[in-house]
Amino acid sequence: MDIQVLARKSASKMLVETCLQVFRNELKLQNSRYSLIVVPQRGMSVKEGVRGSVFKIAPTVIGMSIDTALDIERLIIALAHEMVHVKQYARGQITHGKNLNSRFWMGKKFRGHYYDLPWEVEAFGKERVLANKVFQIIDKADAQSKSKKHGKK
Repeated sequence: MDIQVLARKSASKMLVETCLQVFRNELKLQNSRYSLIVVPQRGMSVKEGVRGSVFKIAPTVIGMSIDTALDIERLIIALAHEMVHVKQYARGQITHGKNLNSRFWMGKKFRGHYYDLPWEVEAFGKERVLANKVFQIIDKADAQSKSKKHGKK
């Protein structure tokens, strides 16, 4: 899966790209024929009440909007959550009918409360596990940086 992040700030772009590459690998999407285009949208959580969203753009292109106004921890968790939805689209687990509001999970139409929808149950169930992979990388890099500052190897 190719990932393209349409961000202007290089530090934000690098963080988002790195997180998504880790999540892509953890979700075994490296060889997916799908492409992912990520569009940062500052203030989504305030304006729309969501931290991110995933949507199909074309037959093999998935889009992701992510709120870059989030603090780093919430941003990483939101990226993990949305990346699970990317996996669901890429594997055909979640699809839409002709009406974009009708969603199908494994071929079966679902309606219901947001937290009870099977695609959300999976995303919430995996977001912390995925995010922790990135937090471990950050912690390791911080520890190495601190040991170099203090002259330790």
